[in-house]
Amino acid sequence: MSDPSSPIDELLESLRAALAARRRDAMGRVDRVEAALGAYRRALEQRIASEFAAEHRLKAPEKIGLALERASEELRGAVLDLPDLARLAEKPTASPSLAVPERPLQKSSDGPASISDRLPLLRAALASQRLVIIGALSSRDKSDALPPAITAATEWIDTERDGVHALGNLPQRIRQGRVVAVVILDRAVKHKHSEPALAAARDARIPTAFAGQGGRASLERALTQIEGMLGERA
Repeated sequence: MSDPSSPIDELLESLRAALAARRRDAMGRVDRVEAALGAYRRALEQRIASEFAAEHRLKAPEKIGLALERASEELRGAVLDLPDLARLAEKPTASPSLAVPERPLQKSSDGPASISDRLPLLRAALASQRLVIIGALSSRDKSDALPPAITAATEWIDTERDGVHALGNLPQRIRQGRVVAVVILDRAVKHKHSEPALAAARDARIPTAFAGQGGRASLERALTQIEGMLGERA
């Protein structure tokens, strides 16, 4: 006759099983991010290799895996699905004792609840610098894309029409501190066209943000991100 199992062993086994289940769920999210990051890395290397081969008239490497745009979307989705990231985004940035009471936003010429009222640092910087947006808005009026207070100091560059030559001396101006921030319409511009400006922005440590195809909501999110980056530098 076998000995009855120990109640303590049974309790420990149930605890191990519960802990393993929690770990399995958490590691599943991590595995998804790592897989998406690996796919993005391969797609980025594929783009670099293909462009280099084309420039030097070499045989193009075989295309394997996802396209760069799709890999970017997969990585973005995997990261945004992390519950900890969602909780972090909801945390207040200041302690209650230092928090500034919010005032209701008033309607203005910029539209209901004007976003320009929430961008004091950006608006102040635009008094002496330019905001540059790289990418074309197909069949749309640029004047409707941004608040008037921002539009007046914004420079739009359409690389789809003129290629990398449309950037002109933008990289130089960025490094000279004449540009406050750069927004890339990453779904409306090729990586090779935006990379010179992005490289200059990294060197000069100026804020950069991405705004998809340039919809108003995407642009407002990008401007909000830039405002936060300017606040971190202050």
